[in-house]
Amino acid sequence: MSNLMKQLLTTIILSLALICPSVFAADEPEIKLEWELGAALAALDIPLYPGARQSKSYLLPLPFIVLRSDFLIIDEGIRAKLFHSKDVHLSLSADFGVPVNSKDSAARAGMPDLNTVLQVGPLLEVTLSGARNRPYHFRFELPARLAFATDLQTVDNLGWISEPRLTYETRRPFKTGFAWQITAGLRYASEDYHRYYYDVAPAFATASRPTFQSSGGYSGLFSDIIANWREKDVIYFALLRYQNLSGAAFEDSPLIETNNYYFLGVGVTWVLAQSL
Repeated sequence: MSNLMKQLLTTIILSLALICPSVFAADEPEIKLEWELGAALAALDIPLYPGARQSKSYLLPLPFIVLRSDFLIIDEGIRAKLFHSKDVHLSLSADFGVPVNSKDSAARAGMPDLNTVLQVGPLLEVTLSGARNRPYHFRFELPARLAFATDLQTVDNLGWISEPRLTYETRRPFKTGFAWQITAGLRYASEDYHRYYYDVAPAFATASRPTFQSSGGYSGLFSDIIANWREKDVIYFALLRYQNLSGAAFEDSPLIETNNYYFLGVGVTWVLAQSL
């Protein structure tokens, strides 16, 4: 196990030890079961990978599911609660990375394709001000997830990824209105994770693409903004992620064409059924 991974695990264990009394107090009022079902249409423009100049656009019909209960929350993501109190939550979270056809990338031409990358692991949340069921919520989040690349036939372990971050979120006071969320943080990942995206093996080296081997560690800083406006059963939404790779452990890879990463999305959701 690398020294950085040991430091990450030590930080998580110490954090849990410090908040353990309040975690097991479980004094937060129970959340009434709430759910909504519907359909959404989203237009997305996503760089092939952080550091790529080329991007790919998607127009996707998507299911819309919102579920809030004592043990499971589905909204901007999926979180299965493990322990919670008034100010501390420990849950499971997940994320993913889109597959990349190397034919679409000038930097990766002739190299193997990148498979879908799935991430899953614990998420520690500490409320700094407000609360999730209040008009606003300011919190510290520490996700630590294992990453896997898969083409549905094989699965490769890519190590871990973590994003210590601060999040400020507002909640609309009525069914109609505006709500938004902003997140800013740092990303760290294992050597295997970085190597999957940014290594150049001797077999794929060219005059303009020399061999490169990544190390684990710092992956860049990022900021996410998500906003939506709801009018009865119609929700309009937009999202933006910015990531800067300056100083990242893989910054010198020939596969890095730009240090700036932008992920854009807009869409509309129709709520078809709900519990309220």
